Amino acid sequence: MKPSLLMLFLALGGLLCSCKKEKTAAAPIVEFSSAPSKISPDLIDEFSGKKAYQHIEALEEFGPRPPESTGYAKSLQYLEKTLKDFGWTTTRQSFRGITPVGPVKFTNLLARYGESTDWNQSVPFIIGSHLDTKRYSNIRFMGSNDSGSSTGVLVEMARVFATDPSAARQIELVFFDGEEAMLRDIDPRRDGLYGSKYYAAELTRRKNKPQAGFVLDLVGDLKVPLHVGLDSTERLKTLAGKAVAQLGLEKYVKSARHPCLDDHIPLLQRAQLPTLHLIGDFAAMPYWHTKNDTLKNVSPKALANSAKLTLKVISLLTE
Repeated sequence: MKPSLLMLFLALGGLLCSCKKEKTAAAPIVEFSSAPSKISPDLIDEFSGKKAYQHIEALEEFGPRPPESTGYAKSLQYLEKTLKDFGWTTTRQSFRGITPVGPVKFTNLLARYGESTDWNQSVPFIIGSHLDTKRYSNIRFMGSNDSGSSTGVLVEMARVFATDPSAARQIELVFFDGEEAMLRDIDPRRDGLYGSKYYAAELTRRKNKPQAGFVLDLVGDLKVPLHVGLDSTERLKTLAGKAVAQLGLEKYVKSARHPCLDDHIPLLQRAQLPTLHLIGDFAAMPYWHTKNDTLKNVSPKALANSAKLTLKVISLLTE
């Protein structure tokens, strides 16, 4: 999802295409989960951008969240406790990844509603965000928008879904570790997307797979448009366009004009999962990947816009 990579896409015209060759290595396709039951659009009105913002504030009390850091460990504990309070069960998906700076232990956090769950069976929908912040040695990078914003949105979504248990049981929340590259930019083969790559590979080992996935990133800035990812699944892009019109979000949501490397790519390619990617236009964020990515750039209204769009598309999928 990095701006320099977008320029590289335009210059080389084939980087993302080269990634798609990985499809040949995908595991045999498994069956989809059972068809989802109706999820009411009324849940949209339950979402509070203010409460999502408060979760971002809470996470920032722990400091930066690069992989293996104290801040990341405390953030995991906060999410586990908060989600448990909302009635969700969590499990840590830990693994050791090979990076350009050596082996690193990564930990994804998965959550489902209820006291017990069979993680070998999928539920209809996955909603994901990365939890980690980019690792810097010379600045205190808080990542309020990248990745605090989308993390706060998912936690508030957990509260909203819990008001309708039948809807909540159809959702799996995923907080990815290691989205950020160890070096400057994500390299589709060597650096970045560690957690989503691992999660996608594990998804192919389940007895079935979800109906659709949603990946949110950089969703907190009201001053720049939220992009519907160009490389999202066509049907989901169509439904997103319908949802934008019905919610009156045309001022805030636009269609991306360029492909983007983010956590949706392993879901699309490795897991062959229909996925919708929603990401803020980081090319229009001068503070992106600098010490200025702070809470002053995050708006409760922007958080609510991204959540309501996601919830609306899920509702449309279950009509």
